[in-house]
Amino acid sequence: AGISTAAGIPDFRGPKGIWTLEEQAKKKEKKASKRRKLYGRTDADSNVATGGGTTGKPNFSFIDAKPTYTHRALAHLVSHTPPGEEEDGRRFLHYVITQNVDGLHRKTPDLPRSSLSILHGCVLTEKCEVCSREYIRDFEVDSIAEQPTGRYCTLGGTPPGTCGGLLRDTLLDWEGALPEKDWIRAQEECARAELIIALGTSLRIEPCNHLSMYATRGYEKDTVIDRPERDTRVDGAASGGRIPRRKQQLGCVIVNLQQTLFDQSAELVINGRVDDVMRGLMERLGYGVDSWDTASA
Repeated sequence: AGISTAAGIPDFRGPKGIWTLEEQAKKKEKKASKRRKLYGRTDADSNVATGGGTTGKPNFSFIDAKPTYTHRALAHLVSHTPPGEEEDGRRFLHYVITQNVDGLHRKTPDLPRSSLSILHGCVLTEKCEVCSREYIRDFEVDSIAEQPTGRYCTLGGTPPGTCGGLLRDTLLDWEGALPEKDWIRAQEECARAELIIALGTSLRIEPCNHLSMYATRGYEKDTVIDRPERDTRVDGAASGGRIPRRKQQLGCVIVNLQQTLFDQSAELVINGRVDDVMRGLMERLGYGVDSWDTASA
């Protein structure tokens, strides 16, 4: 969530994060409650201590939020070769995986859906239960846990427009299973990666946090990929087997303001803001800080 804070969307554990502010509000209320018991103060009197009765949740809009510098930089790295190396066609970044539900990656030009795994769903996306076509809305889908939204598929089917399948939200609840296609692809790409960069995440949410270690030498986690629609696994690995990785494994780089559970296993840890780090990285890679960025013009 840390890559979206510059867009006005709060993270969870940062200084202004949702859970941080809620915990602060709870502590203030607890202190205010003690004062009321000791001195007989009324709820109205305690508003000063509790911040005017605030819940600690900041106001923000998923609709109005725009992709940050980091969103745009990641998309550019996926879609463009470094200047002067167009003939080689190489790219530094091959795939993006997100746990964010804010839809900012989907709003980012140059980042195709085929280069993105969305593991926890998106507040702006509906999906057809028949043909799996996704619809990106300009309003927040007001349901969770893959519930019917009351709308129907108007573009899918053969010929196009004949599907008529029921649309459902894509947001996961705590008990929901990860979307199979995106989860499988995320594991495959991380297993093939030479280097994995974790940006703006505390790496606490299971099982996605372990993806950051897939390029780390000596990492022995078995990666079981259940792919019922196919008989083969990535690179021919058998069901339940370990996915073959690239010979060169450079490990993981973590960029986050706070410490994470995987810091000791990372090759490099940068405790900083992701936009600042990405600006420096884009310059060092030869793209320039913002000469490529049409949004900054």
